[in-house]
Amino acid sequence: MKNSKLLLLTVVLLLTLTGCRTRTTVPVDPIPDENGETAEDQLGQTDRAEEAESDSAAEEDVRPDADAPTATDPDSDRKTYAEDADAEIVPGADQALTQQGDGGKTPEHDANGGTTGAKDATTGELTATETVPADQAENTGADESGQTAETALLYYQTLLEDRLSGLFECQRFYIYWETAEDYHTVHKSSDEHQTISNAGAYDVSAKLQNDALIVDDGWIQRKDPGVIVKVVERSVLGSGVSSTRQAETVCGALKAREGWSGLDAVRNGRVILLSEELLSGQARRTGAAVLLAKAMYPSLFSDTDGGEALRALTQEAYGAPASGTFIYVG
Repeated sequence: MKNSKLLLLTVVLLLTLTGCRTRTTVPVDPIPDENGETAEDQLGQTDRAEEAESDSAAEEDVRPDADAPTATDPDSDRKTYAEDADAEIVPGADQALTQQGDGGKTPEHDANGGTTGAKDATTGELTATETVPADQAENTGADESGQTAETALLYYQTLLEDRLSGLFECQRFYIYWETAEDYHTVHKSSDEHQTISNAGAYDVSAKLQNDALIVDDGWIQRKDPGVIVKVVERSVLGSGVSSTRQAETVCGALKAREGWSGLDAVRNGRVILLSEELLSGQARRTGAAVLLAKAMYPSLFSDTDGGEALRALTQEAYGAPASGTFIYVG
């Protein structure tokens, strides 16, 4: 018993000498403020507000840019967008591109709700109609009933535009046009220049100034035109055997000019004599364009009779059909 008391006393002394302390914690209820919120509640609200602000900022960072270009998915069979495209699809925004799948036509509407045309779902081509006052119908080639006007001028103008519109740029010929006066060509503001264009070709002298229309053999060789048109008096062509021989003589003299034997037009038989009579009046110039186009692009006008076109045009415009020979190709 005495030993036990000594041992206990020794332990107490050791604890006192080493400075150890013990602390008892008693839980205390938090004191609320005047709004009934404790400091812990206020701290939690602050943390939640900061988290919400952080989430909002992160959401704004990933929001797609409305002005950014869309990216298509090349492997998709339907009208979709790539998942990683920097854009968003707005519901209803693609209604204008929708087509019926049964081969019908989707009507297009104007601002007033009226139908202005239809898109063919099988070809994707948009067709449209236009309503014009009756007094303007004649200028557009249509009568009051909407039918195509039966005028030779409109017919052949439309024929030229339709047939020649399919030509690639590299397929169109360059023409050197020479007036009745040797080595005199034409300006881009002239009726002759417009006739060249209507016939589906380009004018090699289009860049010449109005006071620089006299050229020489060297200039013509550098241009190397695919077609040469020489305007001649009506008597050179006329009709009959004697006129044909005269046309051959004039054409031969052109080919014999210095350096002309190497020109593309000469080598390929595209030297054309054209009657100066065809240069007066729109109807005759349209006839000249038909004759030239048929001579340059025969496969496009295999079903067109140039002589008949000229006769129909002159009959309609002047009351009498043109007769005789107006063009020679050699």
